[in-house]
Amino acid sequence: MELKKAKGIAAKLLSYKMYTCKEVYQKLIQKGVSEDIAELTVNEFCAAGILDDAEYARMYIHDGVCINMKGLYRIKQELIRKGIAASIVDRAVAETEVDASAQLFEYAELKFGNKVFLDWKEVEKAKAHLVRRGFGISDINKCFEKLGIKVTRGDMYE
Repeated sequence: MELKKAKGIAAKLLSYKMYTCKEVYQKLIQKGVSEDIAELTVNEFCAAGILDDAEYARMYIHDGVCINMKGLYRIKQELIRKGIAASIVDRAVAETEVDASAQLFEYAELKFGNKVFLDWKEVEKAKAHLVRRGFGISDINKCFEKLGIKVTRGDMYE
């Protein structure tokens, strides 16, 4: 009886949005399902192809880059925090067809394209913002160079 209840809870959860296997397991535990039944339910859903961490990772990467304009470093950390194995995350990143560099350029152009930087401290703050969004510093430097972002006044050593 508890297995049927657990499957119903999991099916209802998954009817709203995608979840990782770990998230479904945790939700079932929160709903009062025993650990054994929760694990059995998750395993059955995975075997049936209803739960798929690899597909979840691919979709999350696509949405993270294209919609939320995040960098791959941040997306990888978020996926690992959600309980997806690092090997699955790395494979999904390698297989992704989205261009994170193009998204970085688009985001930087929107955020900093018309900004006049008066000193190096402002440029470094802008770069730090992009690093926090998950972009690599070498990509950021190339992007700033491509956008022509530079200090209009002041010296690097002020």
